[in-house]
Amino acid sequence: MTEKQKNLQALMKQQWTDGELMAGIKKAFELFDEQSSLLQHSFENLKKDLARANQQLNEKNAALSEKVDELHQMTGRLECILESIGDGVLVVDPNLCVERTNPAFLNLLEKKRKEVEKRAYSEVMEDLGNPKAIQEAIRKGKVVFDQERVRKNGDHTITVLAGIAPVRSTDGEIIGAVEVLRDITPLRLLQEKMQHQQRIAALGEMAASVAHEIRNPLGTIEGFARLLKSDLDKDGLENHSRMATKIIAGVTNLNYVITNLLTYARPLSLQNDLFDVSMLLSSVEDLLGGLAAQHGVALEFRHTGKVHTVGGDIRQLRQVLVNLGRNAVEACAGRENGCVAIRSEVRKRSVCFTVSDTGCGIPKKDIHHVFDPFFTRKDAGTGLGLSLCHKIVTAHGGEITVESQAGSGTEFTVIIPQVGAAT
Repeated sequence: MTEKQKNLQALMKQQWTDGELMAGIKKAFELFDEQSSLLQHSFENLKKDLARANQQLNEKNAALSEKVDELHQMTGRLECILESIGDGVLVVDPNLCVERTNPAFLNLLEKKRKEVEKRAYSEVMEDLGNPKAIQEAIRKGKVVFDQERVRKNGDHTITVLAGIAPVRSTDGEIIGAVEVLRDITPLRLLQEKMQHQQRIAALGEMAASVAHEIRNPLGTIEGFARLLKSDLDKDGLENHSRMATKIIAGVTNLNYVITNLLTYARPLSLQNDLFDVSMLLSSVEDLLGGLAAQHGVALEFRHTGKVHTVGGDIRQLRQVLVNLGRNAVEACAGRENGCVAIRSEVRKRSVCFTVSDTGCGIPKKDIHHVFDPFFTRKDAGTGLGLSLCHKIVTAHGGEITVESQAGSGTEFTVIIPQVGAAT
Protein backbone atom coordinates (compact mmCIF):
# COMPACT_ATOMS: atom_id res chain seq x y z
CA MET A 1 0.00 0.00 0.00
CA THR A 2 1.37 3.45 -0.97
CA GLU A 3 1.89 6.27 1.46
CA LYS A 4 -1.01 8.24 -0.03
CA GLN A 5 -3.36 5.29 0.36
CA LYS A 6 -2.28 4.93 3.99
CA ASN A 7 -2.99 8.61 4.62
CA LEU A 8 -6.42 8.30 3.03
CA GLN A 9 -7.26 5.34 5.23
CA ALA A 10 -6.08 7.15 8.36
CA LEU A 11 -8.22 10.19 7.54
CA MET A 12 -11.33 8.07 7.10
CA LYS A 13 -10.87 6.54 10.55
CA GLN A 14 -10.85 9.89 12.30
CA GLN A 15 -13.95 11.73 13.44
CA TRP A 16 -14.36 14.80 11.38
CA THR A 17 -16.33 17.99 11.63
CA ASP A 18 -18.50 18.78 8.68
CA GLY A 19 -15.94 21.10 7.19
CA GLU A 20 -13.14 18.74 7.86
CA LEU A 21 -15.21 15.86 6.48
CA MET A 22 -15.88 17.66 3.20
CA ALA A 23 -12.24 18.56 2.92
CA GLY A 24 -11.28 14.93 3.56
CA ILE A 25 -13.71 13.64 0.96
CA LYS A 26 -12.43 16.12 -1.54
CA LYS A 27 -8.89 15.05 -0.85
CA ALA A 28 -9.92 11.41 -1.16
CA PHE A 29 -11.48 12.06 -4.57
CA GLU A 30 -8.37 13.86 -5.66
CA LEU A 31 -6.28 10.87 -4.61
CA PHE A 32 -8.74 8.55 -6.40
CA ASP A 33 -8.53 10.60 -9.60
CA GLU A 34 -4.76 10.60 -9.37
CA GLN A 35 -4.66 6.79 -8.99
CA SER A 36 -7.17 6.36 -11.83
CA SER A 37 -4.97 8.49 -14.09
CA LEU A 38 -1.96 6.36 -13.17
CA LEU A 39 -3.91 3.18 -13.88
CA GLN A 40 -5.17 4.60 -17.17
CA HIS A 41 -1.64 5.54 -18.16
CA SER A 42 -0.38 2.08 -17.26
CA PHE A 43 -3.20 0.49 -19.20
CA GLU A 44 -2.39 2.59 -22.27
CA ASN A 45 1.28 1.62 -22.00
CA LEU A 46 0.27 -2.04 -21.66
CA LYS A 47 -1.91 -1.77 -24.77
CA LYS A 48 1.02 -0.28 -26.71
CA ASP A 49 3.36 -3.00 -25.48
CA LEU A 50 0.82 -5.63 -26.43
CA ALA A 51 0.35 -4.09 -29.88
CA ARG A 52 4.12 -4.10 -30.43
CA ALA A 53 4.33 -7.71 -29.23
CA ASN A 54 1.47 -8.70 -31.58
CA GLN A 55 3.18 -6.95 -34.47
CA GLN A 56 6.47 -8.72 -33.74
CA LEU A 57 4.62 -12.03 -33.41
CA ASN A 58 2.85 -11.46 -36.73
CA GLU A 59 6.15 -10.64 -38.40
CA LYS A 60 7.74 -13.78 -36.99
CA ASN A 61 4.71 -15.85 -38.00
CA ALA A 62 4.89 -14.46 -41.53
CA ALA A 63 8.60 -15.27 -41.74
CA LEU A 64 7.96 -18.75 -40.36
CA SER A 65 5.10 -19.29 -42.80
CA GLU A 66 7.36 -18.20 -45.66
CA LYS A 67 10.01 -20.67 -44.54
CA VAL A 68 7.39 -23.42 -44.26
CA ASP A 69 6.23 -22.66 -47.81
CA GLU A 70 9.84 -22.77 -49.03
CA LEU A 71 10.31 -26.06 -47.22
CA HIS A 72 7.16 -27.48 -48.81
CA GLN A 73 8.31 -26.33 -52.24
CA MET A 74 11.76 -27.82 -51.72
CA THR A 75 10.23 -31.06 -50.47
CA GLY A 76 7.98 -31.16 -53.52
CA ARG A 77 10.93 -30.57 -55.86
CA LEU A 78 12.98 -33.25 -54.15
CA GLU A 79 10.01 -35.61 -54.36
CA CYS A 80 9.65 -34.92 -58.09
CA ILE A 81 13.38 -35.42 -58.63
CA LEU A 82 13.30 -38.72 -56.73
CA GLU A 83 10.29 -39.91 -58.71
CA SER A 84 11.93 -38.92 -62.02
CA ILE A 85 15.37 -40.46 -61.45
CA GLY A 86 15.99 -43.36 -63.83
CA ASP A 87 18.08 -45.27 -61.29
CA GLY A 88 16.46 -47.20 -58.48
CA VAL A 89 16.71 -45.44 -55.09
CA LEU A 90 16.20 -47.15 -51.72
CA VAL A 91 16.37 -45.40 -48.32
CA VAL A 92 16.66 -47.40 -45.09
CA ASP A 93 16.62 -46.38 -41.41
CA PRO A 94 19.23 -47.43 -38.80
CA ASN A 95 17.29 -50.66 -38.22
CA LEU A 96 17.62 -51.59 -41.93
CA CYS A 97 13.94 -51.03 -42.53
CA VAL A 98 12.98 -49.58 -45.92
CA GLU A 99 11.65 -46.02 -45.56
CA ARG A 100 11.37 -44.82 -49.16
CA THR A 101 11.74 -46.02 -52.74
CA ASN A 102 11.12 -44.58 -56.19
CA PRO A 103 9.30 -45.99 -59.24
CA ALA A 104 12.55 -46.99 -60.98
CA PHE A 105 13.43 -49.23 -58.04
CA LEU A 106 9.97 -50.82 -58.03
CA ASN A 107 10.16 -51.47 -61.78
CA LEU A 108 13.63 -52.96 -61.47
CA LEU A 109 12.57 -55.46 -58.80
CA GLU A 110 9.08 -55.88 -60.29
CA LYS A 111 7.45 -55.11 -56.94
CA LYS A 112 4.68 -52.86 -55.65
CA ARG A 113 5.30 -50.07 -53.13
CA LYS A 114 3.33 -51.81 -50.40
CA GLU A 115 5.57 -54.86 -50.83
CA VAL A 116 8.70 -52.78 -50.20
CA GLU A 117 8.23 -49.87 -47.81
CA LYS A 118 8.17 -50.54 -44.05
CA ARG A 119 9.77 -53.94 -44.67
CA ALA A 120 13.21 -55.32 -43.83
CA TYR A 121 16.00 -54.57 -46.33
CA SER A 122 17.02 -58.23 -46.66
CA GLU A 123 13.40 -59.24 -47.34
CA VAL A 124 13.02 -56.64 -50.08
CA MET A 125 16.40 -57.04 -51.81
CA GLU A 126 16.84 -60.80 -51.33
CA ASP A 127 19.97 -61.98 -53.20
CA LEU A 128 20.40 -58.61 -54.95
CA GLY A 129 21.19 -56.74 -51.72
CA ASN A 130 24.27 -56.32 -49.54
CA PRO A 131 23.20 -55.95 -45.88
CA LYS A 132 26.82 -55.84 -44.68
CA ALA A 133 27.62 -52.81 -46.85
CA ILE A 134 24.44 -51.06 -45.66
CA GLN A 135 25.36 -51.68 -42.01
CA GLU A 136 28.88 -50.33 -42.55
CA ALA A 137 27.44 -47.21 -44.16
CA ILE A 138 25.22 -46.61 -41.10
CA ARG A 139 27.76 -47.51 -38.42
CA LYS A 140 31.01 -46.28 -39.99
CA GLY A 141 29.85 -43.87 -42.70
CA LYS A 142 31.47 -46.06 -45.38
CA VAL A 143 30.60 -45.28 -49.02
CA VAL A 144 30.39 -47.91 -51.78
CA PHE A 145 30.68 -47.12 -55.51
CA ASP A 146 29.76 -49.25 -58.57
CA GLN A 147 29.38 -52.62 -56.89
CA GLU A 148 28.17 -55.08 -59.55
CA ARG A 149 25.42 -57.49 -58.56
CA VAL A 150 23.60 -60.18 -60.53
CA ARG A 151 20.25 -61.82 -59.93
CA LYS A 152 18.58 -64.67 -61.78
CA ASN A 153 14.97 -63.57 -62.20
CA GLY A 154 13.11 -66.48 -63.77
CA ASP A 155 14.41 -67.02 -67.29
CA HIS A 156 16.42 -63.79 -67.46
CA THR A 157 19.30 -62.21 -65.55
CA ILE A 158 19.38 -58.74 -63.98
CA THR A 159 22.74 -56.98 -63.64
CA VAL A 160 23.00 -53.76 -61.61
CA LEU A 161 25.67 -51.37 -60.37
CA ALA A 162 24.99 -50.47 -56.72
CA GLY A 163 26.16 -47.42 -54.79
CA ILE A 164 25.67 -46.96 -51.03
CA ALA A 165 26.11 -43.82 -48.89
CA PRO A 166 25.11 -42.80 -45.35
CA VAL A 167 22.25 -40.35 -44.78
CA ARG A 168 23.16 -37.59 -42.30
CA SER A 169 21.03 -35.09 -40.37
CA THR A 170 21.78 -31.34 -40.28
CA ASP A 171 24.05 -31.84 -37.28
CA GLY A 172 26.02 -34.60 -39.02
CA GLU A 173 24.48 -37.57 -37.24
CA ILE A 174 23.96 -40.70 -39.43
CA ILE A 175 20.24 -41.45 -39.50
CA GLY A 176 20.16 -44.12 -42.24
CA ALA A 177 21.57 -45.07 -45.63
CA VAL A 178 20.64 -44.67 -49.28
CA GLU A 179 21.30 -47.23 -52.00
CA VAL A 180 21.21 -46.44 -55.72
CA LEU A 181 20.82 -49.25 -58.28
CA ARG A 182 21.63 -48.71 -61.95
CA ASP A 183 20.32 -51.36 -64.34
CA ILE A 184 23.14 -52.31 -66.74
CA THR A 185 21.47 -55.47 -68.07
CA PRO A 186 21.17 -54.07 -71.65
CA LEU A 187 24.85 -53.09 -71.55
CA ARG A 188 25.89 -56.59 -70.47
CA LEU A 189 23.73 -58.11 -73.22
CA LEU A 190 25.37 -55.81 -75.74
CA GLN A 191 28.82 -56.81 -74.48
CA GLU A 192 27.90 -60.48 -74.79
CA LYS A 193 26.68 -59.84 -78.32
CA MET A 194 29.93 -58.07 -79.22
CA GLN A 195 31.96 -60.94 -77.75
CA HIS A 196 29.86 -63.35 -79.78
CA GLN A 197 30.57 -61.35 -82.94
CA GLN A 198 34.29 -61.30 -82.13
CA ARG A 199 34.33 -65.07 -81.64
CA ILE A 200 32.49 -65.53 -84.90
CA ALA A 201 34.90 -63.25 -86.74
CA ALA A 202 37.96 -65.05 -85.32
CA LEU A 203 36.56 -68.48 -86.14
CA GLY A 204 35.54 -67.29 -89.59
CA GLU A 205 39.05 -66.10 -90.40
CA MET A 206 40.52 -69.37 -89.19
CA ALA A 207 37.94 -71.38 -91.10
CA ALA A 208 38.65 -69.51 -94.32
CA SER A 209 42.38 -70.13 -94.13
CA VAL A 210 41.88 -73.84 -93.35
CA ALA A 211 39.24 -74.25 -96.07
CA HIS A 212 41.53 -72.87 -98.77
CA GLU A 213 44.26 -75.31 -97.74
CA ILE A 214 41.91 -78.31 -97.80
CA ARG A 215 39.88 -77.57 -100.90
CA ASN A 216 42.67 -78.13 -103.44
CA PRO A 217 43.68 -81.63 -102.26
CA LEU A 218 39.99 -82.51 -101.99
CA GLY A 219 39.55 -81.78 -105.68
CA THR A 220 42.47 -84.07 -106.46
CA ILE A 221 41.05 -86.86 -104.26
CA GLU A 222 37.64 -86.59 -105.88
CA GLY A 223 39.13 -86.63 -109.38
CA PHE A 224 41.19 -89.76 -108.75
CA ALA A 225 38.26 -91.43 -106.99
CA ARG A 226 36.04 -90.90 -110.01
CA LEU A 227 38.71 -92.27 -112.33
CA LEU A 228 39.11 -95.27 -110.02
CA LYS A 229 35.35 -95.86 -110.01
CA SER A 230 35.24 -95.68 -113.80
CA ASP A 231 38.00 -98.28 -114.13
CA LEU A 232 36.39 -100.56 -111.54
CA ASP A 233 33.04 -100.33 -113.34
CA LYS A 234 34.75 -101.36 -116.61
CA ASP A 235 36.37 -104.32 -114.89
CA GLY A 236 33.06 -105.34 -113.31
CA LEU A 237 34.32 -105.01 -109.74
CA GLU A 238 31.08 -103.79 -108.21
CA ASN A 239 32.10 -104.16 -104.56
CA HIS A 240 35.22 -102.09 -105.08
CA SER A 241 33.23 -99.62 -107.18
CA ARG A 242 30.81 -99.07 -104.28
CA MET A 243 33.77 -98.26 -102.02
CA ALA A 244 34.98 -95.69 -104.55
CA THR A 245 31.43 -94.25 -104.61
CA LYS A 246 31.56 -93.82 -100.82
CA ILE A 247 34.87 -92.01 -101.17
CA ILE A 248 33.32 -89.64 -103.71
CA ALA A 249 30.26 -89.08 -101.45
CA GLY A 250 32.51 -88.36 -98.46
CA VAL A 251 34.58 -85.90 -100.47
CA THR A 252 31.41 -84.24 -101.78
CA ASN A 253 30.07 -83.87 -98.24
CA LEU A 254 33.37 -82.47 -97.02
CA ASN A 255 33.45 -80.05 -99.95
CA TYR A 256 29.92 -78.93 -98.95
CA VAL A 257 31.16 -78.19 -95.44
CA ILE A 258 34.12 -76.24 -96.77
CA THR A 259 31.86 -74.29 -99.12
CA ASN A 260 29.71 -73.33 -96.13
CA LEU A 261 32.84 -72.31 -94.28
CA LEU A 262 33.90 -70.04 -97.11
CA THR A 263 30.39 -68.63 -97.42
CA TYR A 264 30.40 -67.93 -93.71
CA ALA A 265 33.89 -66.41 -93.70
CA ARG A 266 33.67 -64.12 -96.70
CA PRO A 267 31.85 -60.74 -96.46
CA LEU A 268 28.15 -61.12 -97.22
CA SER A 269 26.84 -59.16 -100.17
CA LEU A 270 23.09 -58.53 -100.16
CA GLN A 271 20.97 -57.96 -103.25
CA ASN A 272 18.10 -56.06 -101.69
CA ASP A 273 14.92 -55.78 -103.68
CA LEU A 274 11.16 -55.75 -103.16
CA PHE A 275 9.50 -59.15 -103.11
CA ASP A 276 6.22 -60.80 -102.13
CA VAL A 277 6.27 -62.55 -98.76
CA SER A 278 3.76 -65.13 -99.96
CA MET A 279 6.09 -66.03 -102.83
CA LEU A 280 8.96 -66.47 -100.36
CA LEU A 281 6.89 -68.79 -98.15
CA SER A 282 5.73 -70.77 -101.19
CA SER A 283 9.32 -71.40 -102.33
CA VAL A 284 10.32 -72.45 -98.79
CA GLU A 285 7.38 -74.87 -98.71
CA ASP A 286 8.54 -76.42 -102.00
CA LEU A 287 12.04 -76.95 -100.62
CA LEU A 288 10.91 -78.41 -97.30
CA GLY A 289 7.90 -80.43 -98.46
CA GLY A 290 9.84 -83.55 -99.43
CA LEU A 291 11.89 -83.63 -96.20
CA ALA A 292 8.78 -83.11 -94.06
CA ALA A 293 6.92 -85.91 -95.85
CA GLN A 294 9.89 -88.22 -95.44
CA HIS A 295 9.84 -87.73 -91.65
CA GLY A 296 6.05 -87.65 -91.33
CA VAL A 297 5.98 -84.04 -90.11
CA ALA A 298 3.14 -81.62 -90.89
CA LEU A 299 4.03 -78.24 -92.38
CA GLU A 300 1.97 -75.10 -91.79
CA PHE A 301 2.54 -71.77 -93.54
CA ARG A 302 0.66 -68.59 -92.73
CA HIS A 303 1.00 -64.87 -93.46
CA THR A 304 -0.81 -62.13 -91.50
CA GLY A 305 -1.11 -58.47 -92.34
CA LYS A 306 -2.53 -56.51 -95.26
CA VAL A 307 0.87 -55.74 -96.82
CA HIS A 308 2.73 -58.53 -98.65
CA THR A 309 5.57 -56.67 -100.38
CA VAL A 310 8.73 -56.10 -98.37
CA GLY A 311 12.39 -55.33 -99.00
CA GLY A 312 15.44 -57.57 -98.59
CA ASP A 313 17.54 -60.25 -100.25
CA ILE A 314 14.95 -62.94 -100.98
CA ARG A 315 17.61 -65.53 -101.80
CA GLN A 316 19.41 -65.09 -98.48
CA LEU A 317 16.17 -64.91 -96.45
CA ARG A 318 14.97 -68.08 -98.17
CA GLN A 319 18.16 -69.79 -97.00
CA VAL A 320 17.47 -68.61 -93.44
CA LEU A 321 13.92 -69.99 -93.42
CA VAL A 322 14.96 -73.25 -95.11
CA ASN A 323 17.78 -73.82 -92.60
CA LEU A 324 15.47 -73.09 -89.66
CA GLY A 325 12.70 -75.21 -91.20
CA ARG A 326 15.05 -78.14 -91.86
CA ASN A 327 16.25 -78.08 -88.25
CA ALA A 328 12.64 -77.93 -87.06
CA VAL A 329 11.60 -80.91 -89.20
CA GLU A 330 14.56 -82.96 -87.99
CA ALA A 331 13.72 -82.04 -84.38
CA CYS A 332 10.18 -83.43 -84.91
CA ALA A 333 11.33 -86.63 -86.64
CA GLY A 334 10.09 -89.72 -84.83
CA ARG A 335 7.68 -87.77 -82.62
CA GLU A 336 3.95 -88.33 -82.77
CA ASN A 337 1.95 -85.52 -84.43
CA GLY A 338 5.10 -83.57 -85.22
CA CYS A 339 4.32 -80.14 -86.67
CA VAL A 340 6.39 -77.23 -88.02
CA ALA A 341 4.74 -73.81 -88.42
CA ILE A 342 6.35 -71.02 -90.46
CA ARG A 343 4.57 -67.68 -90.15
CA SER A 344 5.20 -64.17 -91.41
CA GLU A 345 3.77 -60.83 -90.31
CA VAL A 346 4.40 -57.44 -91.85
CA ARG A 347 4.40 -54.81 -89.13
CA LYS A 348 4.68 -51.05 -89.25
CA ARG A 349 8.47 -50.92 -89.34
CA SER A 350 9.52 -54.55 -89.78
CA VAL A 351 8.66 -57.96 -91.13
CA CYS A 352 8.65 -60.82 -88.63
CA PHE A 353 9.18 -64.51 -89.44
CA THR A 354 8.65 -67.25 -86.85
CA VAL A 355 9.61 -70.90 -87.23
CA SER A 356 8.17 -73.06 -84.45
CA ASP A 357 8.05 -76.80 -83.94
CA THR A 358 6.75 -79.41 -81.51
CA GLY A 359 10.05 -81.25 -81.47
CA CYS A 360 12.56 -82.29 -78.86
CA GLY A 361 13.58 -78.74 -77.94
CA ILE A 362 17.02 -77.37 -77.03
CA PRO A 363 18.60 -78.00 -73.61
CA LYS A 364 18.85 -74.88 -71.47
CA LYS A 365 22.64 -75.14 -71.25
CA ASP A 366 22.91 -75.06 -75.06
CA ILE A 367 20.46 -72.23 -75.79
CA HIS A 368 23.13 -69.50 -75.63
CA HIS A 369 25.47 -71.34 -78.02
CA VAL A 370 23.15 -72.25 -80.88
CA PHE A 371 24.45 -69.40 -83.08
CA ASP A 372 28.11 -70.16 -82.39
CA PRO A 373 29.92 -71.62 -85.42
CA PHE A 374 30.71 -75.36 -85.26
CA PHE A 375 28.36 -75.85 -82.30
CA THR A 376 26.05 -78.77 -82.97
CA ARG A 377 24.46 -81.74 -81.21
CA LYS A 378 23.81 -83.61 -84.47
CA ASP A 379 26.02 -86.56 -85.30
CA ALA A 380 26.47 -85.41 -88.90
CA GLY A 381 26.01 -81.70 -88.32
CA THR A 382 28.52 -79.01 -89.25
CA GLY A 383 27.38 -76.39 -86.74
CA LEU A 384 27.27 -73.71 -89.44
CA GLY A 385 23.57 -73.56 -90.38
CA LEU A 386 22.40 -71.33 -87.55
CA SER A 387 25.61 -69.30 -87.69
CA LEU A 388 24.90 -68.52 -91.33
CA CYS A 389 21.31 -67.61 -90.43
CA HIS A 390 22.59 -65.24 -87.77
CA LYS A 391 25.03 -63.66 -90.21
CA ILE A 392 22.39 -63.16 -92.91
CA VAL A 393 19.87 -61.64 -90.50
CA THR A 394 22.51 -59.36 -88.97
CA ALA A 395 23.55 -58.21 -92.46
CA HIS A 396 19.94 -57.12 -93.00
CA GLY A 397 20.16 -55.09 -89.78
CA GLY A 398 17.74 -57.50 -88.12
CA GLU A 399 17.64 -59.76 -85.11
CA ILE A 400 17.20 -63.50 -84.65
CA THR A 401 16.21 -64.96 -81.28
CA VAL A 402 15.28 -68.39 -79.98
CA GLU A 403 13.00 -69.68 -77.24
CA SER A 404 12.97 -73.35 -76.37
CA GLN A 405 12.18 -75.84 -73.68
CA ALA A 406 13.61 -79.32 -73.72
CA GLY A 407 10.91 -81.78 -74.76
CA SER A 408 8.35 -79.09 -75.66
CA GLY A 409 9.56 -77.58 -78.92
CA THR A 410 11.44 -74.53 -80.17
CA GLU A 411 10.56 -71.20 -81.77
CA PHE A 412 12.96 -69.00 -83.75
CA THR A 413 11.97 -65.39 -84.43
CA VAL A 414 13.53 -63.36 -87.25
CA ILE A 415 12.83 -59.62 -87.42
CA ILE A 416 13.97 -57.69 -90.50
CA PRO A 417 13.59 -53.90 -90.27
CA GLN A 418 11.63 -52.13 -93.00
CA VAL A 419 11.05 -48.51 -93.93
CA GLY A 420 7.39 -47.80 -94.52
CA ALA A 421 6.55 -51.50 -94.69
CA ALA A 422 2.99 -50.95 -93.56
CA THR A 423 0.52 -48.08 -93.47
